[in-house]
Amino acid sequence: MTSTTVLAAPSLPAPSTSQLAVVGIAFSLLWSSAFIAGKIGLGVAAPLTLLALRFLLAGALLYLGLRLTGQRLGRPDPVALLAGLLANAAYLGLTYIGMATVPAALTAILVCTAPLFTALMAAFWQGETLRPRAVLGLLLAFGAVLLIMGWRLRMDGLDPWAVAAICLGSLALAVGTLLNRKASGRGDPWRTATAQLLVAGLALLPLAVLFEGLRFEPGTAFFGSLLYQAGPVSIGTTLMMLWLVRHGGAGRASSFHLLNPFFSIALAAALLGETLGTMDLLALVPLAGGMALVLPRPR
Repeated sequence: MTSTTVLAAPSLPAPSTSQLAVVGIAFSLLWSSAFIAGKIGLGVAAPLTLLALRFLLAGALLYLGLRLTGQRLGRPDPVALLAGLLANAAYLGLTYIGMATVPAALTAILVCTAPLFTALMAAFWQGETLRPRAVLGLLLAFGAVLLIMGWRLRMDGLDPWAVAAICLGSLALAVGTLLNRKASGRGDPWRTATAQLLVAGLALLPLAVLFEGLRFEPGTAFFGSLLYQAGPVSIGTTLMMLWLVRHGGAGRASSFHLLNPFFSIALAAALLGETLGTMDLLALVPLAGGMALVLPRPR
């Protein structure tokens, strides 16, 4: 071998089905825990204020980590910024606004339409294969969501504008997930996550000041909720979603949102004393079966 010979670095193997499942379940569990922390935080802070400070703190922590390791943020990818605005600021901002008057059960059902939108748009716009078994899996898992939330559903006195806000937020999440498919392969995920969280916080901050006066009550409840949502939730789920869409595709990554209603109710039952009913446990059968069909077959 001569001195001019170049040795190619071995490529990392593609993740297995079980690895995708573990990361996806961890993503959903963390995402669902944000509803518990958010419920505590919303008792002492206005919604847009809490979201803006959450994203800004998460972005600042990631940026500090980059600087401490001798790295720079660099010029952010415009696609990544748009994905961050849609999947963070638009989705959660609109959902929090709608949740003020829309029952939690209906909110969960509307939000869980995002994986269906994502799978369809990924098939048409990004050429992802939408196999019959995956379609069946998505429908089974969505049916499980209806089973979990259906008996909790109350439709009296709905505000159509609030319902529309949640629907728009779900659509923003779907489009943001599609854009993350492109953003995840263009650069370092830590820099991408930093840029996405900072731009989401900066977008919501003026709205929080204008409409809410940046209202919050300093104390243990506020700072505990803020730190948890900024750290494990925002940083953790952003990095996990970037990994999932890169290795599993936008449609498959988004499908893990269908686990959120069950995990949210299970966590609320464990931590807040809420009811975990027989119907919730029965829904695990179609939920687990549907997700098994969505995941790729083991090689």
